[in-house]
Amino acid sequence: MNMVFARIATLALAIGLGGAAHAADLFKIALPDGTDGRYAVALPPGFDPAKTYPTLLAIPGGEQGIEGAVSMVQYLEQEAGKRGMILIGLSTEYNGVRPMYGPYADDTLIPMFMDEILKSYPVEGGKFYITGHSAGGESAFRVAIRHPEMFRTITSTSSYVADEDLPSVAVLKDIPINLFVGGQDYAYHQGAKQSLDLLTAAGADVYHEVRGTDQHSIFSLRTPGGQAFFFDKITRDVTK
Repeated sequence: MNMVFARIATLALAIGLGGAAHAADLFKIALPDGTDGRYAVALPPGFDPAKTYPTLLAIPGGEQGIEGAVSMVQYLEQEAGKRGMILIGLSTEYNGVRPMYGPYADDTLIPMFMDEILKSYPVEGGKFYITGHSAGGESAFRVAIRHPEMFRTITSTSSYVADEDLPSVAVLKDIPINLFVGGQDYAYHQGAKQSLDLLTAAGADVYHEVRGTDQHSIFSLRTPGGQAFFFDKITRDVTK
């Protein structure tokens, strides 16, 4: 591997909702500017570094720290493994700052991270699937707007495109997009609808769903059936 990294620990991650235990590795990566990035990675069963694999980047909400990244790997890993995908839970918190979130964000760190990942993992087609929850959804849209050539689909849960990024959504017109919002997560309905309208007007292929009685966490997408449906949407570029 060309990437400079340090292995921090191997974590046994118990899949939520009663699933079986799986293992993921937690890494620290030295980015070109000297910043330490952190991520959790789960490789598919029978992983062969000589082959290429569809790869999903997952960005957590809240403080976007490594604990949130591990949590996302925890509930996405089982379905990702079934589909032969590399899964990477990415912490976007650096020294107490969320550089990919907010109106004054530094938008350089995640692209540097992706460049290093491409040197170290056999990412199919050199492009990523990306999903983000809440603040992570805004971060996912932000990095995709700045680097649309690096993404296959974009999927957000309980999120939307940040106001400062809305004028630029036309660059996403060729990328399938999924917007999931909890039916009772009322604070996010308006933002998601605004994003939907502007993305659709720009010619993007957008799937938008308000999920029943779900609240901010959208637990219905974490059940086995919900995960299968969720990944069908994430990977829908395959059948386009």
